Amino acid sequence: MSSSDPASQEARVQLGHVAGAHGIAGALRVRLYNPASNTLRPGLVVELRRDDERRLVTIDSIAPKPGSEFIRVWLREVADRDAAAALQGWELWVDRSELPELGEDEYYLSDVIGHAVVRRGPDDQWQTLGTIVDVTSNGLQDLFEVRLGAATWLLPAIPPFVVEIANDRVIV
Repeated sequence: MSSSDPASQEARVQLGHVAGAHGIAGALRVRLYNPASNTLRPGLVVELRRDDERRLVTIDSIAPKPGSEFIRVWLREVADRDAAAALQGWELWVDRSELPELGEDEYYLSDVIGHAVVRRGPDDQWQTLGTIVDVTSNGLQDLFEVRLGAATWLLPAIPPFVVEIANDRVIV
């Protein structure tokens, strides 16, 4: 699989979202979409987004939340529980340059949002099955949310369901 042209991709990538406050000292409870990610670190400037609002903030420290799918994140700009609670639901974005380099057949799931999903029909012509509008998970695998008109369906983001990603389309 090959990804699309990096020049056309957004400069930032969403890593997760703020699920709520943790404790009384202003820590955030954050759910990362890749729990194994080690991209976040003290001193890193990240962007928080909600609707049309954007805020640049700096990470002070990070700690796991044992027995949970969440991590705890302390930000320089958040001093107490009330300020942390006010950030619930905000998305956490990082500069693409902070992400690890990809291998030749690798891609970031967020990079395929907006791609057409196509397959070869019986007449050997490409048939459009919809456009990827989001990425989600069922806990076992990542799923592309595909929309065609008013209908939405889920496509497992794994072989054999995804044959190739090339030229701004996902071939199934």
